[in-house]
Amino acid sequence: MTLQATVYQHLFIIVFITLFFYAFVPLVGAFWVRTGWRRFRYQLMKSSLQKNISYKDVYGNEPSGYYRFFGFLQAIEGENILWLKNSDVSIGIDLAGVPIYMLPTASTDVSLSDTLNYSDKSPKKTYWNRIFSIPEKTSFFVSGKFVQNKGFPQFINTKEDPLLVIIFDCDKSNFYSHAILSGRQRNEYWNSLTPGALTVGSFSLFIYFYLLIQMPYMHFVAVTALSFSLVPVIPFFPPGLIFYYIYHSFWKKARNLRAERDLLKLPLNFFTKSGGLSETQSVTLVNGNTYNCYIRKTKEEALSIFKKPVLRKSSLSKKIKEYFVFGTEQQTDPFAETLLIPGDPEFLSKESTRIARKYEIISALNFAAGFIINFIIFLSAITFFIR
Repeated sequence: MTLQATVYQHLFIIVFITLFFYAFVPLVGAFWVRTGWRRFRYQLMKSSLQKNISYKDVYGNEPSGYYRFFGFLQAIEGENILWLKNSDVSIGIDLAGVPIYMLPTASTDVSLSDTLNYSDKSPKKTYWNRIFSIPEKTSFFVSGKFVQNKGFPQFINTKEDPLLVIIFDCDKSNFYSHAILSGRQRNEYWNSLTPGALTVGSFSLFIYFYLLIQMPYMHFVAVTALSFSLVPVIPFFPPGLIFYYIYHSFWKKARNLRAERDLLKLPLNFFTKSGGLSETQSVTLVNGNTYNCYIRKTKEEALSIFKKPVLRKSSLSKKIKEYFVFGTEQQTDPFAETLLIPGDPEFLSKESTRIARKYEIISALNFAAGFIINFIIFLSAITFFIR
């Protein structure tokens, strides 16, 4: 093998190690994490269309189906059975193998703020066998398949119909928006696979540098290996650091816009089966109440429809031409929020998605620019000092 072919072979190995450990493995983890949180939000939105289980549903003629339940911890039976209770009924739940999401504490009332209060913390995902103590009266939300199991009312978990179990400590009226708002990763790239992948990749490249530096005519290839071993820390040095801050700023804006999109779509979820707001502005909920949408030209007119509606503003609402008001006359369902939205929520949610993608591209370009600048400086410096 010629010297040139040997050099290209070593460079290929260096690039392969770099791409595999710094890009492929973390991005696989990022895809897995984002898919998991999308599934969490989907299950939660799906549960908004299910009925709150009642005494009549539990002990009626057909005690089975798909329901949701708000309650608190009453008792623990055996290793995996929990009994939850509310003012109407007690329900059992088998938590064997069921993921449990623990919502972060809301620092303020996220639903009643004029601007959204974005949480930097995601819900903690755990399992019952990892929870060693839990106080009585802890608040739970459960949705999924309900059956009578040997005469006992119980939610069950199946592969086809996985249970959604959430522990929370906020007001029940704020639960839906808070869970949707926090139910996402702060940065998908930084996931459980990332620290190990970066460590193994960096260490492997450093060892490769040590082996190459002892070979004749391999100085440039060895320096390249050492430079790539420093990839995990290169973005955090000037002058590229300024591009990292720009990247972080636009990435956060994109994340916030996606959160806004999800919150704006919550009331629209009730109208999906009816063809959307373009087809109807009134829909019957599972509890029999009517969920309405009113469109008004002024904020004063919109505020007069319901008592104390929640103001849900979008950062994209600049020139407001109309106000959309959602709600029911009897406000008994925490999922059927009473909302005042300046602007068309359908249009705003689509715009949020479009601009979020634009910000993500700008963010990625800034990160790449800062990295390339710093990498060239590092490569030059290492080449100068290691001769």
